[in-house]
Amino acid sequence: MEKTEGKQRLSLFTLIAAFFKIGVTAYGMAILQQLKATVINKKWLSRSEVDEGVAMVQLYPGPVMFNLGTYCSYKLKGFWGAFLASFFFLLPSYLLMLFLSWVYFTYGAVAWVKPLFFALEAMVVGVVLQVFLDFGKRYINNSKAAVIAGVSFLFLLFHVNALLIIVAAIVLELILNRFIVDKENEQKAVEKTFSAQKLPGKFNYRMVGIVVSGLVFLTFILIGIFDRSLRGQLIFSMFKIGSVAFGSGFTIMPLLQQEVVISHHWLTMQQFADGIAFGQITPGPFLITATFIGYKMAGITGSIVATLGMFFPSFFYTLIVTEVYEKIKSNKWIRSAVKGVMGAFTGMLAWVLLSLGETSLKSPSLFIWAVGSFIMVRYFKLNILWIFLIGLGAEVVVMLVS
Repeated sequence: MEKTEGKQRLSLFTLIAAFFKIGVTAYGMAILQQLKATVINKKWLSRSEVDEGVAMVQLYPGPVMFNLGTYCSYKLKGFWGAFLASFFFLLPSYLLMLFLSWVYFTYGAVAWVKPLFFALEAMVVGVVLQVFLDFGKRYINNSKAAVIAGVSFLFLLFHVNALLIIVAAIVLELILNRFIVDKENEQKAVEKTFSAQKLPGKFNYRMVGIVVSGLVFLTFILIGIFDRSLRGQLIFSMFKIGSVAFGSGFTIMPLLQQEVVISHHWLTMQQFADGIAFGQITPGPFLITATFIGYKMAGITGSIVATLGMFFPSFFYTLIVTEVYEKIKSNKWIRSAVKGVMGAFTGMLAWVLLSLGETSLKSPSLFIWAVGSFIMVRYFKLNILWIFLIGLGAEVVVMLVS
């Protein structure tokens, strides 16, 4: 059995410092690689526990990488661990986005961002390729998984909603499971992977945290009903998106555009596009673009309430779903469903990789950075921070001398 004793020796300060570092260094889907490398390599959680989290966070709304970070920290240190780790995970990207927003709305255009953005995206392609190969090796190990991954890839290729793909994968796994009998050693491996483990801390303390979070969640709804001020509308608009939107930042982006550009006219399309560019060039979750929107409308206070509105719903959902999941995950149907989700996620990763490559790899130099980042992550185990710093530094030098 995989060892997880390290979590008993983990201090709250160490957890916070680790998540702050991830928030400083990880970009987009690269967050997954950084998070897995941190908690698994340090033996805070087992690989199976993290993979359970990857499957679980596909099942409810919110940015999946933020949800996964909340899940891991909640498993390790209960409510306060999840709250503080999530806060410090978002803090670096919030502060950087706040600074960039001030520069943008004070001094104007951001043409200098685009070359840096192209280099960053190329390096992210290399990192996502490593993540995809890792998941493919672990989960595409039989014909059922290959079928589910392939179908999920095709569905996403034709822009089917990510939630519908996950549901279809679960149904397909359950159907195929009735006609294809797994080998005995594979079944034992699955049972070992999803062996039940208890969350740390006393149950009552966790429940108090969930109840308090539920009251805050209800408060946001009441604000949306009764508060007609700009800040009230701002926090409720972000709250609505964070409460109902499934998938990654790219799947949530159309809802964000509909809300802030078309419905409220808070941003022009050009401002929205620039805010999206900032969200991708800054570390941390892509939807930190909410900070940009909030700053435009109501300064620093607006940036705080917009960011809180966007990310709090998924934080609350993660606490509840983790508690429920811990009690049902040993059920054979749940295990089959999780296998289906992981197969689907692998297929969806292939689509993400294809999309990133199509939009990002537009010159030979960008291919070089993508291949180089892949080699450094896969074979040299180089920290993502150093990969990005080297790449962005080289682009800055090119910009200065050209």
